[in-house]
Amino acid sequence: MVEQVEVEQVVAPEDGKKINTGKLIDPEVVLHPEIFKWRDALTVDIGLLNSLKDGQIQPIVFRLLKDGKHELLVGSRRYFHQKLLGTPWDDILKDVREKVSERDALWMAASENIFRKDFSPWEEARTIESLVKKGRVKPKELAKRLGVSVSYIQSRRALMQLPENVRKRFEAKGIPIGYAVPVKKLKGMEEAQMTLLEKVESGMENQYSGIQTIEKADNFVNEVLKKVKDTEELIAKYGVCPKCESKKIVQSYRDDDALSCEDCGHDWHKETKEPWAYYEMKQNAEAMGFKVEEGPEKVKFTPREVAQMIEDKAEEEREKEEDAVEKIPEKFRSNIPLEGIVTPLLLENLQKIVVRGSSIEIQLIEDSELNFKGLKKDYKSGEKARIEVLTAYSMDTQDSAERIYAHIQKISPNQ
Repeated sequence: MVEQVEVEQVVAPEDGKKINTGKLIDPEVVLHPEIFKWRDALTVDIGLLNSLKDGQIQPIVFRLLKDGKHELLVGSRRYFHQKLLGTPWDDILKDVREKVSERDALWMAASENIFRKDFSPWEEARTIESLVKKGRVKPKELAKRLGVSVSYIQSRRALMQLPENVRKRFEAKGIPIGYAVPVKKLKGMEEAQMTLLEKVESGMENQYSGIQTIEKADNFVNEVLKKVKDTEELIAKYGVCPKCESKKIVQSYRDDDALSCEDCGHDWHKETKEPWAYYEMKQNAEAMGFKVEEGPEKVKFTPREVAQMIEDKAEEEREKEEDAVEKIPEKFRSNIPLEGIVTPLLLENLQKIVVRGSSIEIQLIEDSELNFKGLKKDYKSGEKARIEVLTAYSMDTQDSAERIYAHIQKISPNQ
């Protein structure tokens, strides 16, 4: 009887699955603290695995450290895929270098990765930030070596200097990295940064809403910064909200002397600190002959008789009602045709006339001081004219209405 031997089956790695680098790394190897964080999490690439089975062509670059360890600089994907294949440390094709400066180490790794097609914009941004900050490469020099503009470098650096949750939103929503520069200008104002990104996302989804250009993003930033500056000036001059002590105070729409709190909604007089409703009540009371002393609970009358005050108030209301009755509407019908309205204006006052088909332009010698448009359509009689008062620079609409109405009454007193 033949003895059966159990053979351990090797489970093939799943394409795209995250690689557990901590379990695979050799004791002789350490990862570079900057270079290894450039890339997103390493994942299994079946194509690379199959290629390495036929033999490794390009060596993996290591820097030999003083303690004898080998620091991985270039080829981390090849290295960890070799480990997935079970390749021993001694059998890995490697290029071990000594006395490599930190700047040169970063440049070697960047040259290997930054032009790769699968190198994402976010990985590129992390690489650029390391080269400038750790490698001490000037942005202008870096832009020249990479063949890009200085603003391209600055936008990637700006992204890396944003709060982590703001930076992650760029990546999660696919927001163009160019917007990192205006977002960075709102440093310390995370709520405003998120609002700006929301507007950018809206613009990406709908061409008729949100923010769609860097210029518009800069305009939004300028508005926010101006508001912050205005608030700081208000606080320096008038202090915080007297009710809740919030610093979110703004100029109130109610009056130039009023301030509002965006947190609690309180309105107050900027100088006296009085609640605005009380301040207005006090002003109205004094206008009616009352006098307010010390505070809201202390009110006393002046010697003027209350009956006289009430009568004055009633007279004021009656005058308002009379004015409302006499007010001329801005649109009304005339009981005479347009010809009858225009003819008196032309008699002995016509200076110039230009006729173009169905249109006539007329210039008078003296200003008629009338501003109106007349229409002779949509009326069954065919005679009545519709008058629409036009706004004039030198007079208000009601004054213009009264002038044209008086002109028509002179021609037809029954108007």
